[in-house]
Amino acid sequence: MTLKFAILGLLAENPMSGFDLVGQFDVGMSVIWPAPQNEIYKILRALESEGAIRVADTGPRGRIVYAITPEGRTALTAWLREPTDYTMRYEPMLKAVFMRQATPATRRAIAKADGAFAAEQLAKLRQADAKRRAERKPDPRADARRLIILFYEAMEKWAKETAED
Repeated sequence: MTLKFAILGLLAENPMSGFDLVGQFDVGMSVIWPAPQNEIYKILRALESEGAIRVADTGPRGRIVYAITPEGRTALTAWLREPTDYTMRYEPMLKAVFMRQATPATRRAIAKADGAFAAEQLAKLRQADAKRRAERKPDPRADARRLIILFYEAMEKWAKETAED
């Protein structure tokens, strides 16, 4: 359900083709909300049949560019106003709950792997952040990027402390 609103949010920023959207979820948003290509196209068809998006343009090789409709903006706004589900469904957190069941060497290995992942994500996010700042254009995702940077900084700190434990 949330993927539907992620797609609407992206289309609210700019009209895009399915291919463009796949690129956004592979590169720009994969840290926050990854999505497989087939699911994106399935949701695009559903959104179009609901009247939330429309075909804005067509191009070579069957390229279809979608734009959000007023009905889609209304749905996106309504979703943004709904109470947020704060349930964390993040596997590293679940593993952390049970890490004391493992040997110290295994705990250190898990923490080092988690720390390496966090550092890799931080590098990508900081690079994207620096690029956007250098462009000096409005950045509709600045708040989200800052939140996820803080999250991965906390994860990296936790991993370092746990690896040294």
